Amino acid sequence: MFDHLASPLEIGGMKLRNRMAMSAMGVELAAEDGHASDAIIAYYEARARGGVGLIVTEVCAVAYPRGATARRQLALSSDEYLPELRELTERVHRHGARIALQLVHHGKVSRVDVKEGRPVLVPSRPRFKGAMDMAQDLSAEEIGWLIRASGGGMPEYHEATTEDIAWVIDAFASAAERARRAGFDAVEIHGGHGYLLSEFLSPAWNFREDEYGGSREGRARLLCEVIAAVKERAGSDFPVWPRIDCREFRTPGGITPDDAGRTAELAAEAGADAIHVTAYADSTSGVGFTDAPLVHEEAGYVDEAAAIRARIGIPVIAVGRIEPEVGDRLIREGRVDLIAMARKLLADPDLPNKIVAGRPREIRPCIYCYTCVAQPFFDRPVRCAVNPVTAHESTLDRALEERAPRPRRILIVGGGPAGMEAARVACLRGHEVILCEKSGQLGGTLRFAALVYAPNERLLDWLEGQVRRLDIDLRLKTEVTPGFIRQLAPDEVLVAAGAARSKPRIPGVDLDHVFDGDDLRALLTGQGDEAAAAKLSLFGRAAIRAGRAIGITTTPGRLREASRAFMPLGRKVVIVGGGLVGLELAEFLAERGRKVVVLEEGSHFGLEMAHPRRWRVLDDLRQHGVRLIAKARVSSIDRQAVDCEISDGDAGSTRHAEPADSVILATGLEPNPRVIEVLREAGVPIREIGDVKGVGYLEGAIRDGFHAALEL
Repeated sequence: MFDHLASPLEIGGMKLRNRMAMSAMGVELAAEDGHASDAIIAYYEARARGGVGLIVTEVCAVAYPRGATARRQLALSSDEYLPELRELTERVHRHGARIALQLVHHGKVSRVDVKEGRPVLVPSRPRFKGAMDMAQDLSAEEIGWLIRASGGGMPEYHEATTEDIAWVIDAFASAAERARRAGFDAVEIHGGHGYLLSEFLSPAWNFREDEYGGSREGRARLLCEVIAAVKERAGSDFPVWPRIDCREFRTPGGITPDDAGRTAELAAEAGADAIHVTAYADSTSGVGFTDAPLVHEEAGYVDEAAAIRARIGIPVIAVGRIEPEVGDRLIREGRVDLIAMARKLLADPDLPNKIVAGRPREIRPCIYCYTCVAQPFFDRPVRCAVNPVTAHESTLDRALEERAPRPRRILIVGGGPAGMEAARVACLRGHEVILCEKSGQLGGTLRFAALVYAPNERLLDWLEGQVRRLDIDLRLKTEVTPGFIRQLAPDEVLVAAGAARSKPRIPGVDLDHVFDGDDLRALLTGQGDEAAAAKLSLFGRAAIRAGRAIGITTTPGRLREASRAFMPLGRKVVIVGGGLVGLELAEFLAERGRKVVVLEEGSHFGLEMAHPRRWRVLDDLRQHGVRLIAKARVSSIDRQAVDCEISDGDAGSTRHAEPADSVILATGLEPNPRVIEVLREAGVPIREIGDVKGVGYLEGAIRDGFHAALEL
């Protein structure tokens, strides 16, 4: 099925066992002084053990700390860094993978230089101002974190002289020579993402009139001289390639695909053994980051990579949310040669092994929530919403292979993400696991989340598949009571019953056209009784029953498509609550032709989302014409409108009536202590996990389930 992804490849004499690569990604797991720590070594070793053909490390500052963007990034500016890097390469090589060190000078993004009072090296004094909207949808707390991470204040720019350029070339060449001595198989020269070499390449940033500016050839001169110097210093047989931007989104006068194609040709002539094709965007634009480099569109840069592949005679590395099926086809068609990924390998380091073994359904999927890529904005270590082991490999990587010292009988109450993850981990560690879910389907709130946000469906399928594949006693439509627990006699009970939902005390919340999250979940997924359906018209009730009868409501994907033809909601929808749930619902409904207004009592929307995803979702909503009204406190609901007071700050507030055919309450989630109090009567040790003890959403639920089972 994946013969092409699984096939070998050679780059400049370096032989790869398959065509899956881990692309570079800032993880902030290095030591504070740039040395490779136990944490970062274990992190990369886990991906090597998982079967990837090539690992490209996070950015390594060639002149660290000069030109670095974080203190906790890899460094190779002197021989003092070699011992730990040798341990890194040796441990990766034990598992048959190759590893390349990505070399960089961050140029205008050199946050460490700003913090420590050094001028920032650039090709020319910047003229591009950009959108300057990054802070628009951030909270005051997040803005504070961002300012602290960036060093605060304005950078002092220093236009590179010919002496500076010679120094840069030497720094790259020296780092490459050290990389070879440290055991690396290759180096990748970062010529993208707004860093120094890409600034030279970009007509939006390079206004030089000497031989390093002007024409495409002039702007590419520094990159080509770096490649040639690396070959001379590290050896002509040592593979080297650049990572270049195929375009600069939202940047007038920026890099175009034609520019990138010519740069690739020049780099190949200078001695490059491959070309890695990425992209960039206006770095002052929040949503721009989700154009590039944090690509939101699937296979976002594939066409540009294929166009470059047609112009050069060396391998092309493609990156950008490429699913395995797409990657295999691209290689088969000769459009690209190697598929690079990062987020997918955080979610499941064993992805390559599962691809090669023909077990793609066992891959834990990335849900593209941006949690991982949000962390470097604030100088924080990477983490993954669906894989609690990520960044903790040095202590947790082999934890699931260790059997529990005393296997016990474990009852898990609730088949949502926390319950399923706890059941999976407990079973793998040798416990006898009984998983009870009161409804007829696994998934809990994740099943509804999978309807409104498609990537969640892959996670739902994976968790459910794990539960059914493992030796877990699964009991659906089972209500757990103290008597049931006493009869079952478990050694411990993990309660993952989910959050409680309270209706706000607003006149009109009980009207037939007002729905809360539980109502919608009951209507659209078939979980729940007929109480919610009673609010619908006769036609609406008939449609819902028909959908359940033919099984549409049991599969989020089928229901998602069916909902484009029929939705049990009016044309004008007001959503009360602008958090994660409210925004996902708003996007879902807007795509189905509803006129949507979101009322949020606070000053910001979607603060539960990782901020890059929040930027994307809010921009998409605005593009769809969804009205987002902040500081709006709902006072009452009647059959025609939602009445609210909109705060004007010191000026007071204004009354507003928003017309509504349907109203959705996307608020009111809270801990659910009552279920715990009832079950404690059984006299068995009980532990709360997931939203039942406080709303932590998907990441919190999976993390809780994982650690609770690990501690049994």
